[in-house]
Amino acid sequence: MENTEFTPRPWYREPWPWIILGILGLGVCSGLGILTIGLKNPPQIVSGDYQPLGKALVDTQERAGRATALGLGGDLRFEGNDVLLTLAADDPAGLPETVLVQFLHPATSEGDTTAIVRLQSEGVYRGELATLPHERAQVRVADLQQTWWLAGRMSGDNGGAVALSVQRL
Repeated sequence: MENTEFTPRPWYREPWPWIILGILGLGVCSGLGILTIGLKNPPQIVSGDYQPLGKALVDTQERAGRATALGLGGDLRFEGNDVLLTLAADDPAGLPETVLVQFLHPATSEGDTTAIVRLQSEGVYRGELATLPHERAQVRVADLQQTWWLAGRMSGDNGGAVALSVQRL
């Protein structure tokens, strides 16, 4: 009979401890990555007509209801950096002198653009933009007190018209 002695190798020469440590290290790295992404990208502000109800938010539709009661509708066009807004209402004399036009970027609030447009003639407003909005921006038109609003979405062509209607936001 042959006498063979088994001498174990040191732990650091075995593959299994390194595989286990690698899995644990991958978990730590991915957790730190998610933490970094979460801290650098805070959640966007909720916009719309919402009221807290317990722990939930409920859409009150107040501003959309006011726009419906006023019979508001319209469209928006671009002429270079100028915004041309046409509003129609049941009572055109009740339209405000100045209107707020917001272009909300589809992904980030840093790309939002705002313009104040002034009444030129009955129902026609004109204002100037510092920068053109994103081609897929959501358009929100409201009076300066934001008691009503209309909304629409750009279709990808800044030269095209945007139809504005009463929408829940």
